[in-house]
Amino acid sequence: MLTKRTNILFDDDLWNLLTNVARKEKTSVGEVVRKAVKNTYSEDEVSKRRTEACKRILAIRPKPYPGKIDYKELINYGRKY
Repeated sequence: MLTKRTNILFDDDLWNLLTNVARKEKTSVGEVVRKAVKNTYSEDEVSKRRTEACKRILAIRPKPYPGKIDYKELINYGRKY
C-alpha cells in the first residue's frame, strides 16, 4: 500500500517520454517512476550489502595452507583413529 506522496516537476520532453512509456506498459506515470526508482536505487543497496557480506565471509575463512600437503601422511594419520 502506498503511504507517502511527493510532487516532482518534469520538463515537457521528459513528461512526454514518461507518458509514452506508461501508455505502452498500460500503467500510470507514477508506477513507471516508482519502478525506475526501485530498479535504480534498491539494486545498488542490495549489491552493496552482498559485497560487504562476501568481504566479511572471506575475512573469517581460514587461509589456504601455504606449503605442500602430504596426503599420504594425512591418510596414515587418520588411520590411527
